[in-house]
Parts: sequence; C-alpha cells; structure tokens
Amino acid sequence: MRSFTEFFRAEVGAFLEYTGMGSATLGRLAVGDPNLLRQMDAGRSPSLRMADRVRAFMANYPGYPGGERDPPACLRVGGQPPEKRRVGDTDGANGRELMDPHKTESKANPRLRILRMPEVVARTGLSRSTIYARMSEGTFPPQISLGGRAVGWLETSIDEWIRNRIAESRGGGEAVAH
Repeated sequence: MRSFTEFFRAEVGAFLEYTGMGSATLGRLAVGDPNLLRQMDAGRSPSLRMADRVRAFMANYPGYPGGERDPPACLRVGGQPPEKRRVGDTDGANGRELMDPHKTESKANPRLRILRMPEVVARTGLSRSTIYARMSEGTFPPQISLGGRAVGWLETSIDEWIRNRIAESRGGGEAVAH
C-alpha cells in the first residue's frame, strides 16, 4: 500500500506530465512555494491542507481532466467510476446514498465558491498587496468576511474581473461574453 505522500506525488506527477508545467511553477501557483516538490523529493511530507490546496488548483486548471471531476481509480466511490454509479446507489464505505449532481447544481443556480488569498493570487497574477491596494481604489472585487480574521472572494467575482481585464487589454472595453 502506498503512503499518502507517494500517492500525492504520483498525482502531481501525472498533472505535470499532462500539462507540461514545471514543478516550481506548480508550487508557486498552487501554494506560493516554488520549492514544494523539491522539498517533497528530499523527504518533506505535505500537510493535508497543502495537499488540498494543490489538488484544488489542479482540479480547476483549464483543460486538465483530472482532479475532483475525474478521480483516480483508488479514490472512486465503491470502486466504480463516476459514470457507472447511479443516483440511489450507496457509496459502499458508509452506506450514504449518492446524490444527483445535476439536481444540486444547475446553470441557472451555480454553486457558490469562496476563494482564499493564495488562490486569488494564483488566478489573477497580482500580489497580495496589489490586491488590497486595488480593493481600496475600488477596481478589484471586495472581500467577504468569513468570521474572525478570515476573508475570501466569490469565485464568480474574480472570474468576472479576469474576463473584464482580458476584454480591456484587447481594446474592447466590454466584458467577454461566454
């Protein structure tokens, strides 16, 4: 049986091979640490939080079929690939009934997702200080308080901001329709 670190390293290796991305680039974009994979090769074990952040980045990477949408065989519920399971089946491990993902998410009512600072930095290419400066200027989406000192941004707001930057840089000045 492979350890978590070995499994995670294999998953990251498959992502890097598929995308052609460098290991330093993945570490920098996913968690802000370009030495992450080099340190793992030297024996550092990733924390579950760090692994979750890297896996979320890989799952949301444009054009990558892996991640949560296409889990590896060892992570499939009940050993069945997602397309072979039916609503009403149980997941086998704890007997929970599988839900129909199309009922809980629709194009009219998309799932809301809150992004934390490292992911906003990775998606926008802006530094933390630049994000806060642009928020105070009113040119960046406002943050949402998550309680205590924790804040985040709506994914849809960040995506819209990125689309508007693309449109403005191409001279249209109008948001790109998708």
